[in-house]
Amino acid sequence: MVYFADFLIFFAFLLVITDFFAMSYGVFTAAGAIFFVVGTIILFYIVHSVPIFFVRIVLPTYIVLTVFVAIFVYLGYKAYRSKVKTGEATLLNEVGEIKSDVKPGKDGKILINGELWTAFSDYEILSGSNAVVLEIDKRLRLKVKSAIK
Repeated sequence: MVYFADFLIFFAFLLVITDFFAMSYGVFTAAGAIFFVVGTIILFYIVHSVPIFFVRIVLPTYIVLTVFVAIFVYLGYKAYRSKVKTGEATLLNEVGEIKSDVKPGKDGKILINGELWTAFSDYEILSGSNAVVLEIDKRLRLKVKSAIK
């Protein structure tokens, strides 16, 4: 039984190392942690030369670490499910203020969220008016149309 516990602990380390090289998203590490806990508990109860207070120290440590890992997994999942806050998705349908006239065939400037962008349009939009972003072209110019108030 001691060899089985040693095997579980060794296998746990192999799983953690494997997770560095394989894209398992932490599955190997989680399995390794479980094998490590089970192997260590088996080893503590079989080998009597290990003092019992060590179990009283190690077991609460496992529990605290498990709670922390569960919290971080929850927060990671919550971040994964959250709405996109950067990039093209945040600019589309955003309303900004035209800073320099936008005319067909002539670029202008639009201020959105404190950033000055190059804007173009099929219609004339005068400086000081509001405009809505319709799309972003490959040169990071914003196609806009006049915003109706």
